[in-house]
Amino acid sequence: MHPQERTASPQLLLGLFLVLLLLLLQLPSESNASENLKVKQKAQIRQREVVDLECTFTKMRSNSALRVLFSGSLRLKCRNACCQRWYFTFNGAECSGPLPIEAIIYLDQGSPELNSTINIHRTSSVEGLCEGIGAGLVDVAIWVGTCSDYPKGDASTGWNSVSRIIIEELPK
Repeated sequence: MHPQERTASPQLLLGLFLVLLLLLLQLPSESNASENLKVKQKAQIRQREVVDLECTFTKMRSNSALRVLFSGSLRLKCRNACCQRWYFTFNGAECSGPLPIEAIIYLDQGSPELNSTINIHRTSSVEGLCEGIGAGLVDVAIWVGTCSDYPKGDASTGWNSVSRIIIEELPK
């Protein structure tokens, strides 16, 4: 080693590293500073069926995606095979980017010999991401409809429990 060269002690290097780390932690992150995205929740508690659960959301950016979640009680009953589908709409239309956001309940049959039906209330969730929705006000709703090629049953949404929609805007 040349007599004029000096090496830093491990303590000095550790101290410099810690100072640098503290400075980096205090800087606002680029994604946090530029995104400012939103989350909104709408919840209802009902002793009977929720007729509709709809929420208006202000989407800040056209190049972001909406993450939606429904959580609550779903029920389907029928004497014979039936199927119902719960799905989200955005300004009255289903998501097409990339696919619809949906869940189904299918029942094979009840017990016709006992003149009864299956009547199970399930806490369920319907969740997904939807892209291609422009910035501005977006009406988000959960609906129940029929499954293709199956008979309709007696469906209900939100019985004797909290039902909620959560909407979150996410960067792509």
